Amino acid sequence: MAVVLVLAAAIAAGWVIAGPLRGSNAEAEDAALAARLEDLEAAKESRYREIREAEMDFRTGKLSEADYKAIDRQLRQEAMEILRRLDALGGVTD
Repeated sequence: MAVVLVLAAAIAAGWVIAGPLRGSNAEAEDAALAARLEDLEAAKESRYREIREAEMDFRTGKLSEADYKAIDRQLRQEAMEILRRLDALGGVTD
């Protein structure tokens, strides 16, 4: 009976001591997710800015209509892919 109590106490002590090690993994995963969301948000804002700049360049005559349409299509496709990734990670914001 004493052996069982000692063994139970050792397991409980090990569980308590290992607690911070188990928690740090979850914190690292949360930090990685937050960093990934931040990167995707920055990429999204960058694409939005590039779309606006291409539109301004077209309106001011710096881009032909064909060039503008090609650039706009590419930028919007990239923005949609970023939004899909954000949605998959649960972080779509406007």
